Amino acid sequence: MQSRGKNLVFNGFFDIEAADYEFPMGWVQVNGDAGTRLEWSADHAVIGNHSVKVSNTSYVASFTGIVQNQCYSIEVHSDDVVWELAAWMKTARPDVPLRLMAFFMDDQWRYLGESHLKFVSTTEFRRYGGLVFAPVGAKWVKIACGVHDDPVTLPSETWISWVTMRKIN
Repeated sequence: MQSRGKNLVFNGFFDIEAADYEFPMGWVQVNGDAGTRLEWSADHAVIGNHSVKVSNTSYVASFTGIVQNQCYSIEVHSDDVVWELAAWMKTARPDVPLRLMAFFMDDQWRYLGESHLKFVSTTEFRRYGGLVFAPVGAKWVKIACGVHDDPVTLPSETWISWVTMRKIN
């Protein structure tokens, strides 16, 4: 059983490199196009030694960022109902819409539901977070974080320094 208060996100500080050395292990890009670039860097880290920079110059998607690779999803037990999801992020310009998301699946990896936490960014690193609630039957949860772009916010640059998910109940 997982302990309360412990960060359960694999490589949530982005310090373990993947085999291709271009991205932190356990994380992949979600959405974007040729104008989207994700960069794993030692710059702009708050905790740990690395951060992920999401740059968008041309793509307007509902969400662009990073998501946990499915094999690193977090196991949910029947009594794990309330979770705290948080990340340290900043943007090059203020007032860019940010999002943290938790996607819940059952034991057969069927989608059960998701929780979205929405924020407005600042140009300094800040902790963004809140509570998410696992639906009945949830066995796995995977995390995504990034920017919710619209034409007003392009081009955008967002840095993610760490991601955490902790069991509350």
